[in-house]
Amino acid sequence: MSHGWETRQQRTRSEILRAVGDIIAADGLDGLTMRKLAERANVAVATLYNQFDDRSGVLVAFVGHGLDELELSLDEQPAAEPVDGTRVLLGALDDTIGSADHVWRPVLATIGASPGSQRMGAVGDRIIAAIGVDLAKARAAGLFFVDCDTDRLARHVFVQWMRGLERWAHGTIDWATHRANAELGLELALAAVLVEPHRSDALRRADILR
Repeated sequence: MSHGWETRQQRTRSEILRAVGDIIAADGLDGLTMRKLAERANVAVATLYNQFDDRSGVLVAFVGHGLDELELSLDEQPAAEPVDGTRVLLGALDDTIGSADHVWRPVLATIGASPGSQRMGAVGDRIIAAIGVDLAKARAAGLFFVDCDTDRLARHVFVQWMRGLERWAHGTIDWATHRANAELGLELALAAVLVEPHRSDALRRADILR
């Protein structure tokens, strides 16, 4: 398989996923159909089914594409210190979602309600893995006072963040409440394992220690 063919395939996929955001922004999630997407992206409907299986697969891929672009953006920034990397990642994810909430809100609400895609599926696993790498670096740097299971901690941090995001997507809480709860949950989870002075810093970020 030639590199040129793979590049064209990737470019086509990116154009399709950009078209997803355009359609949702203009017509809402109900306006996103496979036929309309094929017309907007100038591809055959069969191409969409071959690449994404169905409309739910398109939405999951759209979320994954957003994560891809975010990772590229973060790679261009100076590397964050351990623990701060998790703060930066979740903060950047929230910034991305909040900047286009009219697009992301219905997408996340639909994904959360779809069988087999709870917690964003493979996309969620990628976020958990990134958090786990950051927390493992913190443990190796001696920032934790206990030898904790960083993979389990990473999953807990992600699930708590995702639960708040799903509540916002379904209209149970507003965006400001999600952001406040997300920061509080993250900092309390970190404070449970961090050594001083990092523990106190986390509690101050949570607005508990003054």
